[in-house]
Amino acid sequence: MTTLHRRGASLLTFCIPTYNRVGSVVPLVRRVLECDSDEIEIVVADNCSTDDTLAQLESIGDPRLVVLRNTVNRGALFNQVNVLLQGSGIYSALLLDKDSVDPAILPAFLDFLRRESPSTGYCEYHQPVGSPVRRFQQGADALKGMAYSCHHPSGYFFRKADLHDIRIVERFSEHAVVGNFPFEFMQAELAMRGPAAIFQEPVFVPESLAGAKAVKSFTINAMKEDAFFSPKGRLNTAVRFSAHIYSLPLPRETQKQLVFDRFAQGLWLSTVGYRSVMANEAICEHYHIAPRRVSRLELISIATTYLRDFVAQLKSLRQGVDHPDSGDLLLDTVRRLVRRVGRGIT
Repeated sequence: MTTLHRRGASLLTFCIPTYNRVGSVVPLVRRVLECDSDEIEIVVADNCSTDDTLAQLESIGDPRLVVLRNTVNRGALFNQVNVLLQGSGIYSALLLDKDSVDPAILPAFLDFLRRESPSTGYCEYHQPVGSPVRRFQQGADALKGMAYSCHHPSGYFFRKADLHDIRIVERFSEHAVVGNFPFEFMQAELAMRGPAAIFQEPVFVPESLAGAKAVKSFTINAMKEDAFFSPKGRLNTAVRFSAHIYSLPLPRETQKQLVFDRFAQGLWLSTVGYRSVMANEAICEHYHIAPRRVSRLELISIATTYLRDFVAQLKSLRQGVDHPDSGDLLLDTVRRLVRRVGRGIT
């Protein structure tokens, strides 16, 4: 990795992994730099782009901008994880190269970080300006309130020293381990180290559906059976999260509740959520597939398969700890199936 610019310490590093998106990453960088604070910096990690991304970024000339270039393309997942360790900020915040920020809200976000010193969190973009911060105590409270949420990647923030301590590149940059959600694993572990929070003002702004439709994803192709939003992808994610929960130093009952929550989340997303995605033309176009109607009968089949496979895979987990009895879990899931999913399949 080569460095094109370098600067001193800051409070917050905006970490932007990029590949061949000069048309969006350059305006994004300029947008962030509209905030005149010396407490911010931007690190752009270019993954061997073949367009003129580097030349245009070099022309900006702001000392708060650090541009890194990977010597070889290591893939999107590695670039997204590794960039979080770069730069001098006390905090790292992820920002995808196709998204944006509202520079008018950045001072409030910086003040929040400086005042409250959370270990981790994310910025919610659905709430209006002025919405209160949601705070969570270290440990189970934070895990129940915000961890494993599958939130949009832009807006996750982490205390960088903790990211180094938990060795994120070594542990969370392989797709077989984390799928498309590496930041959930990091966030859960940092929530065990200190208080966490959701900053509920729209400082981070994801790309529009029109923008997603116009430019296809470079990293996700829904033609693959295990694409993250497919039923199989959601099952794999729920199982990976459950395995990670069992690795955390938590009371058995807390682990059981968190695992059930992951089961319920995955079941909802693999049925009702999947139907919503497949009906959305812009999202389907972005992920290289055609929209279609998912029938009620298909949803019932998906739910049945998900239930069976989740219980089977949960039973086979080997994390060196006691697991909740699979029979008890099966009864639990059947009891709550109609209550949590049945209402949505109408």
